[in-house]
This record gives sequence, structure tokens and C-alpha cells, in this order.
Amino acid sequence: MPPETKIESIVIGSHQKCHIFCVVPTLGMVPIEFVVGFGRMQMPINGQVFQHIIKGFEVGAARNKAVTDVLSIAKPDRPDWLFFLGDDMIPPWDGFVKLYEETVKNRWDCLTGLYYWKGEPPTPLTWRDDHIGRLIPGVHFTVGDAIYVDLTGLDFTLIRVSLLEEMEAPYFKTGPSLRADMPQAVEKYIDKSNSGIVMHTEDTWFYGRAKKLGAKIGVHTGVRVAHFDVRSGCIY
Repeated sequence: MPPETKIESIVIGSHQKCHIFCVVPTLGMVPIEFVVGFGRMQMPINGQVFQHIIKGFEVGAARNKAVTDVLSIAKPDRPDWLFFLGDDMIPPWDGFVKLYEETVKNRWDCLTGLYYWKGEPPTPLTWRDDHIGRLIPGVHFTVGDAIYVDLTGLDFTLIRVSLLEEMEAPYFKTGPSLRADMPQAVEKYIDKSNSGIVMHTEDTWFYGRAKKLGAKIGVHTGVRVAHFDVRSGCIY
């Protein structure tokens, strides 16, 4: 560059604080399909996103570390949102932007893209306490809508950090745990000495605690995320 060249200062979006804390929990190697999908995934314009890889932890422990890390940031600089992306997910390029816009517009505390459990038959991760069975498109919801749920997954999920600030650790926990709500209809038939232990995934623990705080939990059925099975090559 010639020495007489004049360089002017300019202020761009980087003057803003980080407002999205994007976390990928992983045990290590990830499929190329995830790498390509993650690389194409767009973030909101003029936003600051911190990408955080947590490697080698059990998934519940990894998510707890993510919360501890984000809450360790001083309040004035703390991101508003925590976003979890599973390392076996293949997101659409505009999936996160749609998820973010819906979350902000309708003030969701936890909002997840629509994806399926890896198994037969493939089952959408959309559960309601008052409904037996899966929620069926065209019957229980219109595809494209954001719908309320009581339980869903955490692998394409945006969480309001202010909700996490109200919780106590552990925020996520993979079972076993002691069951505190044995159904009354079967309680008298149960040997409580050895039947109060239940196995559960870390999402069950988290959403149960979030509901107690009155959190608004949902799934955006217009954001469909592929769930990749590395062993079989199947996409659910």
C-alpha cells in the first residue's frame, strides 16, 4: 500500500456486545455433513455471535459447562441467548435466523427447530403432558407454526439467558434420578424401596425445571433440521 494512502476509521457491527452464545457439545470427530451445514448456517445481520466448542464431556455436563461459561460473563457484557447445536444435526441455511426471529417476536423462553428422534418409526420431538402419542401435522398443528410443547430436544435450541439466571445448578442432568411424582393410580402397587429411580435424558431435567419457572417452551415447525445417524448414514 502506498505510504500516502489515507485510511479512515469505520465503526461496524463489532462495536456491539455478543448477544448469542452458540455452543456445540461434541466428543470429538464430527461428520462432514455437519461441518458443511454449520458452515452454511446464517446468523442475524449486525449481530455478534460467539462460537463455543465443548469437547469430551457427557452431554449433560457439557451443557452445564456452557451455562456456567455464559453466566461467568459480567452482566453488562453477557449474551442474551444461549444456542445449542448438536454435532449430528444438519441445519438449513436460514434455520437459525427463522428460529431467532420467531423467538424474539413472540417472546419464547426456549424454542427448538423441528427434528426427529433417530429410530423407527422416526418420531418428531414434540411432546405435551396432556397428549398421548406424537403430534401430527395437519391435525395437532399447521406446519410452519411455532407450537407450545412441554418437552422437546436440545440440539437446535435457543434459550433465553435470563431464564438460566433464575435457575440453580445443575441446569441439565442425565439420569438416574429419584422420581418425585409417582402417579397416584399405580403408587399403591409400587415397591417404593426400589422403584423410585428413573432414567432420563438431560432435556427432561431441564424442561421440567423450566416449566416450574413458567417458561414458554416451543418448537418451530417451520424450521426443519435433519438429524444425521453417522453409523447408518440415515437422515431423520
